Amino acid sequence: MNADRPEGLVEGSGRRLEPRRLDQMISARLDPTVVAALRELARQRHVSLSDILREAALLLLRHENSHNVITFRVDVTNERTGGTEHLRKDIEVAV
Repeated sequence: MNADRPEGLVEGSGRRLEPRRLDQMISARLDPTVVAALRELARQRHVSLSDILREAALLLLRHENSHNVITFRVDVTNERTGGTEHLRKDIEVAV
């Protein structure tokens, strides 16, 4: 490992993204199990932990700022087994 080729870097495996202006940095204390789960999610999605945290923050703000939420619930009964399956979908509508 050296500065030109960090360990684990595979040449040509990256992807170029549009430049972003991210000039604010914050520090947060999180439970180690939460951090581990977030790191694993980032690994699965092939993105950085910072990307995951930014997405989570945007989703939280979108949820808090939505004024109306329309909820659809559909109950489906299987005639053969008599079992009922519940399907639910929340759709946020900005007003």
